[in-house]
Amino acid sequence: MNGDPIVAVFPSRVILTKALDRIMELDYLHVRHAAIIAKAKDGEIVILDDDISPNEGAIAGGTLGAAVTAFGLVQLGALTLPGIGPIIALGTGLLAGGLVGGVTGRIAAGLIDFDYKNLQVSTLAAELEAGHPALVLDIDDSEDMLPRLREELQPYRAELVELLHEARYAVSKLAKS
Repeated sequence: MNGDPIVAVFPSRVILTKALDRIMELDYLHVRHAAIIAKAKDGEIVILDDDISPNEGAIAGGTLGAAVTAFGLVQLGALTLPGIGPIIALGTGLLAGGLVGGVTGRIAAGLIDFDYKNLQVSTLAAELEAGHPALVLDIDDSEDMLPRLREELQPYRAELVELLHEARYAVSKLAKS
């Protein structure tokens, strides 16, 4: 990571969505990871990030494993077996490939995890005001890009655009005012 993630707090979810669309259009800004943090009126904290869940990994891995196994069996001549042999061979191969691929995908998605739910973000989320979501961006050269990003987010009424380690304290002051 080339720097601290940048946090931007917005007055509403709709404005945050429009600002995020604008950020993704910027050629000079490379967003490696992004997360949206919101606090509900009942105090529940919701963090939407760009991770792949283990279930999604299992589905993708299982599908790929089944397909690769089926194509492999066809290449090895499974269709030339007599009678219902091709159906049994392909069915067994699909099942075995899907199971192995599903387990592999689940494990891989669990291991490859960029997690915004760390202590700094949890502290920030607790300080957020309900209805004022935050956008957390992990970008290249965040300290150099911060002034440009502040300027880009001005039309979207960003209440705060700071580095993560500075934003925690600024958000608490913002919520109290």
